[in-house]
Amino acid sequence: MSYDRWKLSNPQDDGWTSDEVTSCCGAEERVKENLCDDRQIFYCNECGEDNNWYELIERWEYDERRRDDAQEYNNDE
Repeated sequence: MSYDRWKLSNPQDDGWTSDEVTSCCGAEERVKENLCDDRQIFYCNECGEDNNWYELIERWEYDERRRDDAQEYNNDE
């Protein structure tokens, strides 16, 4: 990449940063653990759930899910 392209590039669009969070609690960071059989497991940094229980979603989608859950909870009362 030339200097001019690098200077004009956007880190978000280039994949250097991400707005993805975990669907379990909205944490932005994950912890990676390498297993002896070359598999990798990712754990949520906040609640400790492994990647079998959560998925990476965009921040706006996480906020929308929480808002829907709160509305559903309030309707049940």
